Amino acid sequence: MKHDLVLAGLLTASLLYALGLSAIYNPLWVLVMVSTSLGFAIVSVIVAYRRLFFLASEMPHVSFLAVSLGIYISYVLWRGFEIVLSIIVGLGLTYIVGYMIHRRVDPSIATSVFVGSTTSLSVLVAYFVLTRVPVAYDIASLIIGDPLLATYSDVIACVLTTIFALVAFIFTYHEQASIGLDRVAVKIAGVDTRVYDLLAYTLLGVSTVGMLKVTGYIMEHVFILMPPAIAFSLARSYRGAVYTAVLSSLLASLIGLHLSILLNLAPSGMAGLIMLLMYIASLLVKRA
Repeated sequence: MKHDLVLAGLLTASLLYALGLSAIYNPLWVLVMVSTSLGFAIVSVIVAYRRLFFLASEMPHVSFLAVSLGIYISYVLWRGFEIVLSIIVGLGLTYIVGYMIHRRVDPSIATSVFVGSTTSLSVLVAYFVLTRVPVAYDIASLIIGDPLLATYSDVIACVLTTIFALVAFIFTYHEQASIGLDRVAVKIAGVDTRVYDLLAYTLLGVSTVGMLKVTGYIMEHVFILMPPAIAFSLARSYRGAVYTAVLSSLLASLIGLHLSILLNLAPSGMAGLIMLLMYIASLLVKRA
């Protein structure tokens, strides 16, 4: 209980730190970093408890292809709605992997095949869009990520994605954790696990596609996989794991943003480096 209170206090201090940065720098920069870190932290906890690391590590490949296709479809059919169309495409691709796993295809095989296909298609589609479609398409921002260049639509997408993830987490985290611990027992209890599988896949698809431009293709792996690794090294309870994952992601993003502005470096890369240092520190604390 005392440990959870300490984490809650640190989380409050982090939010105050965010308010302080908002007073110094562009509030949109802080808002997009806070929403992104919170959104990915929440999704990462579900990924950890559902043991979906194999799928989470593949999702950046899906998101890059989805955004590339979304830009092209938007140019042809519905201009100005790149983010919405990208999310729709990303969800479709994610559900394909989920269906393969549901049909008892080995998860490692399903993701391996999908990584190969989506990576190849991403290169083809990105090249096609860059050479054939007369739209502003900054491929560097999708690969590296730059929250300092986020538009109002990017900020809105990040905030809405985080709200969706938070609401879904609040109402289903007990079931998601239970399915991860003992899926058979949950089925015997009469729970339709397919609904929660679909929700987990949806959260992964929406978060990785909706926030790709901010975090970048490369750093999405870090934001999804690192927070639970840190949390499970330090936390003593389920609630503590949630607090630790959110706190580590939020602090890394805020400190990364602050240092990147001072040192003129990439915010996402700096946040990822800080998260790595946090993980190393958590291992040292665990061994102490």
